[in-house]
Parts: sequence; structure tokens; C-alpha cells
Amino acid sequence: MGNPYSVYSDTSISLNPEKLLEEHLPLIRYHASQLIRRVPKSIELDDLIDSGVLGLLEGASRFDDSKGIQFKTFISFRVRGAMIDYLRAFDWFPRSMRDASKGLQQALYALQQRYGRPAEEVEVAAYLGLDLKAYRDRLDQVKSISVVYFSDLPSIDNDDDSLDLIETIADNPEDVPERQMALVEFADNLAQAIAKLPMREKVLLSLYYHEELNMKEVALVLDLTESRVSQLHSQMVLRLRGLLNLEIPDA
Repeated sequence: MGNPYSVYSDTSISLNPEKLLEEHLPLIRYHASQLIRRVPKSIELDDLIDSGVLGLLEGASRFDDSKGIQFKTFISFRVRGAMIDYLRAFDWFPRSMRDASKGLQQALYALQQRYGRPAEEVEVAAYLGLDLKAYRDRLDQVKSISVVYFSDLPSIDNDDDSLDLIETIADNPEDVPERQMALVEFADNLAQAIAKLPMREKVLLSLYYHEELNMKEVALVLDLTESRVSQLHSQMVLRLRGLLNLEIPDA
């Protein structure tokens, strides 16, 4: 099932909180259900939904159609962003998960520099002194942190349904020229990093983040298990962060 926000029309925007919630609750539940499967069991679905509701209401009050961005796209961004902010504030990443993520990211980057191409899983496993199963188990271990820290990367889409980069700095208009230049530069770096991904990870990124398929649907397209897609997602995120020199923050 794709993202349910596609059924909404920009011509029916309402700032009435009850009407907004009635129309966009499926979108909020969609994003919450996507995230809840990839975070620790201590995180409650209702808490993600609550944060999504706040993101919806705040986003609706700040929406400016003069920017040429569709309301459905803007709100989807705000809802998911509010949930990610909640997860970050919760700070539930244990030290072991952060350390494992850093080790994987460093290994992926070091081997990319050594070979001039994306490292194969068996190569990364050998570099870390692991067998292939242990390496994939470690990717499973860090899947939660990869969900949150992929969201550090702004969108680089340019089609009508994409959120313009400048929207990410809408809350800080006083520095727009400098911030816009920084974001455009980052977007260029991100595009170059994505170009260096293995083809399967490029396809995964496109299906999950641009086509907005869920993990089960991505697994069907790629003819893989859902667990395997989750591992590849973690690897893709860490590979990108290494190429962009983005460190996993300490607690």
C-alpha cells in the first residue's frame, strides 16, 4: 500500500483542527506504522501518532502556497519530521548501538576509498573480522538508528511533488541566502554520494523514499525478504553518511 496522502486534494485545505485531523489521520497512521516496526518496543505507536498530530497542526498553520509546494507533500514532510524529532528527543539509542553504527559506517567508507567502488558485504564483514551472518546481524542491530539519521539528509527531488530545499530553512528566514547556498551545496554532495551507491541500494532508496513503498512492498519488488531489505537499508544509510562525512552523534 502506498502513501495514503495521495488521495487528498490541495483544493480542500482547511485550517479547522477537527477537519484536518479527520482528513489526514490516515497519513499520520501510515507514517507511524512505518516507523514503529523499526524502533525499540519501548516506543508506543500512540506516542508517534500524537507527535504526528502536532506536526500536522503546526504544518497547516505555517503552510504558504506561494512557495509552489503542494500541501499534501508539505504536510507529509511535517508529520514524519515531527515523529523523527520525537524519536531524537527520546534519545533511546544505547551506547552499543551508536558504537556499532560508527564502526559499520567507518568500515564502509574506508573500503569505498580503498577500492574506489562500493564494498561488497563479504568485504566489509572481513574488514570487521566478522562472518557474513554476524555482519548482517549487526546491520539488524542498528536498523533503528538508521531510520532517524537518514532524516538528516534533505530532499534533492526537483519534481512538482518534492519539498523544495529552502523549506527546510523556513523557520530561519534571516539567514536564507547563506543557508540556501549551504543546502544547495549539500544537495549536490548528496546527489554525488547517491550516485556511488550499489544499484540495488539506489533502487531501494527510490522505492522507499521517493515512491514511498513500505518495506514489505520493497521486498516484493526486489524479491527479497523484508528482513533483508531492512539490512540493506541500514547499510545504504551508513554508506551515504560515510560518503557525506556525517558522524553518528554521541549520546
